[in-house]
Amino acid sequence: MSTNALAEPTHIRTNPCEAVAASTWLDAAAQGQATHWVANVDAQVKRLSVAGVSVPLLLDGPTARSNSYVCGAQAAWCDYALEEALRALSGPKRRAARPMGLPLRASAGALMAAAGMHRAAWIDNALFSTQLHDPHLSALAGAVSNEASLFAGERLLLWRNQCVEVDPALFKTLQNSGWVMLPARRIYLCDPSDSGLWKRNHVRKDQRLLDDGAVQWLRPSELRDTDLAELRACFRTLFIDKHSALNPDFTPAFFERCLKKSDPLELHGLRWKGRIVGVLGLYARHGWLTTPLIGYASDVPAELGVYRRLMAGLLRAARDRGLRLHYSSGAGEFKRNRGGEPFLEYTAANPHFMPAARRAAFELFARPLRQLAPQILERYG
Repeated sequence: MSTNALAEPTHIRTNPCEAVAASTWLDAAAQGQATHWVANVDAQVKRLSVAGVSVPLLLDGPTARSNSYVCGAQAAWCDYALEEALRALSGPKRRAARPMGLPLRASAGALMAAAGMHRAAWIDNALFSTQLHDPHLSALAGAVSNEASLFAGERLLLWRNQCVEVDPALFKTLQNSGWVMLPARRIYLCDPSDSGLWKRNHVRKDQRLLDDGAVQWLRPSELRDTDLAELRACFRTLFIDKHSALNPDFTPAFFERCLKKSDPLELHGLRWKGRIVGVLGLYARHGWLTTPLIGYASDVPAELGVYRRLMAGLLRAARDRGLRLHYSSGAGEFKRNRGGEPFLEYTAANPHFMPAARRAAFELFARPLRQLAPQILERYG
C-alpha cells in the first residue's frame, strides 16, 4: 500500500460546525425512519435548529425495546452489558452465570420501562458507536435541550458519547446543567503524533504487515458498486455474527451512500485473490478520527492478519492527517498494545421533562448504575 494512500480525506470540512452539518445525511432516510440506514433501529429522524445550527434528534419508535445499543436503552445498559460480561467468562463459568444474569436483566428492564427509557429521545445521534460532537455545541446545549423537548415531550433526553478527554467543554456544560452522567463504555484514545508509539513492537509489526503487498488496499475511488455486497458482508461477519446482533446493522442503502458520496463515512477496502476481505469506514471530525464500521471475512487464512491490517491503516490515517485517534471500545488489550489509553465514556441523561413517577423510576435505575458500572467496565470493558 502506498504510504500516502490514507493521507488525505476524500473531502475536507472546515466549517466549525462541520459535524452538525455532516449529520444531515440522516434526513435522507426514507419516510424519516432510521431503519433506512440501520436495520435494527426503530426511530424517527427529526431536525433541531438552534441559533442557525442544525442538530439531529432521534425519537424511539414502538419497537425500540429491541433497538441496537446506539439508539436503544435496553440494549445499551442491559442486553449488551450482559452479553459482554458473559463473553469474558470461560465456558463453564458462562453457563453457570447466565441464569443468574437473567433476573438482574429483568429487574433493570422493569425499572427502565417504568422510567419510559424505551421511548427516549436521542440528541445528535448519528447511529454510530462513536459520534464526534461539535465542540461549539457546548455553548448551545441549553437551547438544544429546550428545542428537543418540544419534539420529545415527556421523553427522557439522552446524549451519547460524552467523554471529558474527547470534548471537555460539552461534557462539563451538560454536567453543570444537571444532566445525569450514566456510565456507558470504556473507550481507548491515542495520539499518533507521539513518536514513541511508532517504536512499539506491535505497531512496527502491523505497519510492516500493511506494506507487504500480499493484500491490496482499496481507497474510496477504487471501490465499485459491485463491491458493495462483499463490503457489507465483511462488516456483518465481524460486528453482527461474531460480536453481537445489538451492534448497528448498517443497511445496503447506507453502504451505497458512503460509497457514492464518502459521506458520512469514507469507505476503504482490502482485496485478496480478487475478492473483498476487509472494510474500514473512516469518520473524521474536529481533530479526531475513528471508525464506526470495520469488518473482515471469516474464511481467510489467519496469517493474513486482516484485522491487524485494517487497524494499522486506521492508525496511519490518523497520523498522516494530523488527527488524534479514537479507537472506540472493545479489544482492550489489542488497543493498549497500540497506544490506546482507556477512559470512561458516558451517556448524558436529562430527566427533567418527564413526569414525577418516571423521574423517580429513572433515579432508582441510575443510582446503582453510576455506582457499579465504572468498576464493571474497568474489568470487562
